Amino acid sequence: MISMHSKEILKQLGKRIKTVRLQKELWQKEAAQRCGFDKSSYNNIEAGKRNITILTLNKIALALEEPMSSFLTDDSFK
Repeated sequence: MISMHSKEILKQLGKRIKTVRLQKELWQKEAAQRCGFDKSSYNNIEAGKRNITILTLNKIALALEEPMSSFLTDDSFK
């Protein structure tokens, strides 16, 4: 079971991924396709409903052409 603190971390990570995607002016569907995910799975990541692996985060970083570290350096994780 995921604790409340863990759920908040997933929400913050999803929010950061969404922010980067929007900065790149991409629709969710396009970002999902670039990652090799279906739109529903990608949506669950951005919504913080899915606990992703570091490998999944790497796929997202590559698809959004961002260093993986940029998703973990946001002030919300301090």
